[in-house]
Amino acid sequence: MIEKIEPIPNKVPKALRLAAHQSKLIPFIGAGVSQLGGCPDWSKFAEDALKFFVEKGKLNHAQFEQISSLPSRAKLSVALDLEKSAGLHINFKKLLEPSEDKKKIGDEVYANLSRLATTFVTTNYDDWLDKNPSPILSADQPTSPSKPLDTSRRLFYKRSDISVENLDFPNAVFHIHGSTRDRESMVLTTVDYLDRYSSHRIDGKGNHENPFLTFLQTLFQLKNVLFIGYGLNELEVLEYIVQKGIKIPSNTREEPRHYVLQGFFTHEKELARSLESYFRQFGIGLLPFSRDEHDWDQLVMVIEYLAHEIPPGPPLNLPKRLEMEELLS
Repeated sequence: MIEKIEPIPNKVPKALRLAAHQSKLIPFIGAGVSQLGGCPDWSKFAEDALKFFVEKGKLNHAQFEQISSLPSRAKLSVALDLEKSAGLHINFKKLLEPSEDKKKIGDEVYANLSRLATTFVTTNYDDWLDKNPSPILSADQPTSPSKPLDTSRRLFYKRSDISVENLDFPNAVFHIHGSTRDRESMVLTTVDYLDRYSSHRIDGKGNHENPFLTFLQTLFQLKNVLFIGYGLNELEVLEYIVQKGIKIPSNTREEPRHYVLQGFFTHEKELARSLESYFRQFGIGLLPFSRDEHDWDQLVMVIEYLAHEIPPGPPLNLPKRLEMEELLS
């Protein structure tokens, strides 16, 4: 049980330390990380998609005001319908561009994430993780005009590429909700979510497997996942992933193998405890940190700490053999 919420969660669970040493730790990155670098949150992203049509004269301010009260995915559905009727194209990549005043912080955050692991999974559409930065930057250092960031990670963003067969590619990033590189790959609306997370089913005419869910289930079975950048307002997205991808363990008293890194104000200890109990049902532990001093910017320091504390170990053949045994057991 959570007793105290510290600015830095200095008691890193043994499961995460061991996973990092065995190169089995997979950071699962949410929008909160990109927001540190000046990218919009989910709500602003949907709102800006609608504002595009206001600027183009295809939506007046009164209509925009009415639509603004809808949930984000509903607003995106309206925006996509307007695209078709107006014959205009929303530049989603431009909507996700980081702000200049925070881009350097984003470079530092993602550089430290690169020290934490080599393979990543993300629900983000942006290309922050696609870059493999070197060397580590610091927010208070002057920008170097020399060599730009290398785009050298193996990228998987099309639905057909999010598969178990690709899970063991080194130095890779899986955009499980698509990427701005391919508009058709992006999971934007409620219909898109329902289709992507549609369950396996057997109807007597054959086994209809959803390879995407097989990917998630295998990921959680063989790897140790650390969720980073999912705020309380994004629990709906996280619940989709958790409930579809993780088999409920028979013994919730066992130490979790996966963790959610989550920020709280120190007076929210009871909320943190409630979420801790909820996630433990799925074999997921809660790793809290305090937002009292720096709000969500505290996550910058937490990621830097973890990058130094549990860097990945050298690639080994032994974990791969153990993974195969675990799949067969």
